[in-house]
Amino acid sequence: MSWNGNASFDEQTQHILLKFLQEKQVENRAYQQEIQKLENELRRGSRFDDDIQTDGHCPSGPLREAYNLNVEEVNPADEELYRIIAAHLAEMGDRLDQSINRDLVEEFIHETERTQPQEDRSFILSSMITRLTNQRIDVTQDMPQEKVILLLALMLFKKTVVEKPLLLPHIFRTTVQYISRRLQQYIQSLGGWQNID
Repeated sequence: MSWNGNASFDEQTQHILLKFLQEKQVENRAYQQEIQKLENELRRGSRFDDDIQTDGHCPSGPLREAYNLNVEEVNPADEELYRIIAAHLAEMGDRLDQSINRDLVEEFIHETERTQPQEDRSFILSSMITRLTNQRIDVTQDMPQEKVILLLALMLFKKTVVEKPLLLPHIFRTTVQYISRRLQQYIQSLGGWQNID
């Protein structure tokens, strides 16, 4: 499997996270609506990794539109590759699903809602992932630490969005930023997303 297009790491991450959310049907109307909005944004070429500027502020209104890129439609072969990668990640993540309890998800929601929209929320996600990795999870004993962190981040992302769909844009942006900052080097050292197994 290889990429046909020339999407950046962040663009690949955004599309994989979308497909990850779409992987299993969730019977929640608000969730489905938020997923559709996200998909429409990505198809229009909106970028979610540019929202927080180096000074920590988010552009808004017309200025935010200036930060969106006009990206061509996703190549169908890449779209399928995103789906395959997301399905594989969801399958691996299912083994960790029980390690993320509802209390932690609710705490993550509460902490996220307490922050201002322009604040970088990735420190909250990082704190939650650290707590999860400090737990003894039997299914992760033979996994590289970075893979465990990636799967826990994905599962916390999904569980949070299922619980509170209106947070999707914020949690999506936070998760993309977290993966880009914390895991991009690991994923690229494997040869890209398609080589995570």
